[in-house]
Amino acid sequence: MFLPFTLFYKLGKRIPRVLVLITSFISVFLLVFLLVGCYNVDQSSTYLVKYQFNDKSPLYPVISNQFSSQEYTDGLENVQIFSGYMGICINNIPSNYDRNSSSKSSKVCFNRKKVDDMDIFDDLTIKIFSFKNSNSTEESESSNLNILELAHQNSDELVHPYLLMVVTIFTILLFGITVYAIIPKLPFKNYVQFIIMGLSALITLLWAIGAIWTHVAINCNVSLIPRASMNIMTAEKGSKSQALSWTAFTFMLIDCLIMWMVYFRDRKKLDEKLDDVKSTKNPFSNKYASDTTLSSV
Repeated sequence: MFLPFTLFYKLGKRIPRVLVLITSFISVFLLVFLLVGCYNVDQSSTYLVKYQFNDKSPLYPVISNQFSSQEYTDGLENVQIFSGYMGICINNIPSNYDRNSSSKSSKVCFNRKKVDDMDIFDDLTIKIFSFKNSNSTEESESSNLNILELAHQNSDELVHPYLLMVVTIFTILLFGITVYAIIPKLPFKNYVQFIIMGLSALITLLWAIGAIWTHVAINCNVSLIPRASMNIMTAEKGSKSQALSWTAFTFMLIDCLIMWMVYFRDRKKLDEKLDDVKSTKNPFSNKYASDTTLSSV
């Protein structure tokens, strides 16, 4: 009869740490999905920013004519570029274009470091304006714009995956340490508690910086790309990546709050027990109603 009660009591004491275990486990998966976004075709829906040519722009027919001037680039004005943490994906590649892959797939993904080495990188360069140099009699020069280069700069130079990698590793470490803390009768539990508290606070702080950094970078792309390109290109934020990022941060914040609340709760109980011990040893203490030492004074 007392066994179930004791079991439930012990489980009840561990519920906060179990919640931390569950939320940190979920956070790891969310961060991993966010990290590998656009690394391959299967993860192409988890993008930070989507770039494409604006078909409502007055210059769109000029762009379309430039791509149709070469047989192998015909139809490239319809491509969509997805920028992620680890890679870049290109969608709506024409079936006649086979310079990037022998499979003639309509969607391909590249490592963010190797995009400028691909043939399609040069093929997506468009000439906006042509003008002659007044000091030269040579052919006219042109102002070039590359939609793939913008996505490459966003993934490689603006939004770095390194902070996300560090946070993912720390979250996995937090999960493992929390498992250790839940197992009964293991040594160094007090030290483990302090490690969990410090690690959860560090993770929350780091990813708060990372999530805000990414949020600002994405919104800058969405706001500035159309204006900087004279409305030739459009940029759209990835709602899935935003949801993964802020949901993971919410779980991290919950972990941090739970562990610090558990610490202050345990500290309060310990202080009360110490007060009880001091009161029982003090003959002049009037803490308990049953203590009648001073009742006759």
